[in-house]
Amino acid sequence: MPRAIYVIHASPGRTRLRLPWLRHDAKQATSLADGLMRVEGMHEVQVRPYTGSVLCIHAPQDLGVEGVLEEVRRRTGVDEVLRPGEEPAEEEGALLRALSEGSGVARAASQFFKGVNLDLLRATEGRMDLGALAALGFAVAGAAEVAVTGRMSRPPWFNLAWWAFRTFATLEDVAIRNTAPPVRNNGGNAAVPPGPGAARTPGHDA
Repeated sequence: MPRAIYVIHASPGRTRLRLPWLRHDAKQATSLADGLMRVEGMHEVQVRPYTGSVLCIHAPQDLGVEGVLEEVRRRTGVDEVLRPGEEPAEEEGALLRALSEGSGVARAASQFFKGVNLDLLRATEGRMDLGALAALGFAVAGAAEVAVTGRMSRPPWFNLAWWAFRTFATLEDVAIRNTAPPVRNNGGNAAVPPGPGAARTPGHDA
């Protein structure tokens, strides 16, 4: 993706920016912090390379927000500045693709587990798949624990939280598929291409 300077928050004397490429260039992050501290009116600069966050504390009467941006542009060679709610077309496309098709990590994990599932189906000649094996394994483990301890323990909070999330995701599937994520598209409207089987609004079919 092309480099851009994101304005996360700006108020008199306090400007927070995000420079995503700093996550891969710690040396430039240090150089940028040192350079900005030499600017007249700058009191404090906090650069976090792992997140790309740049926080500038400055005297508003000597150095305004636009002055800070000008210094960052000059010292990084990046001209594109994006205000809150703005996203470059390339990044917007990548976000929309991830929302409609899943993130890269999710797709890779899906491909891995599908491969394991196919291997299991081959090994059992189609009698057992990964979902059935996991369900059976959890059932056996639960029964074994009850048999050994003689009591049914209360599930930990994180199990309850996960079951609550899964129940919501399963029962509210239609609502989830028809809720637009807050990604800017088509003139500033939040939108994402509908997934397979997404409900259509009557009278709006192509």
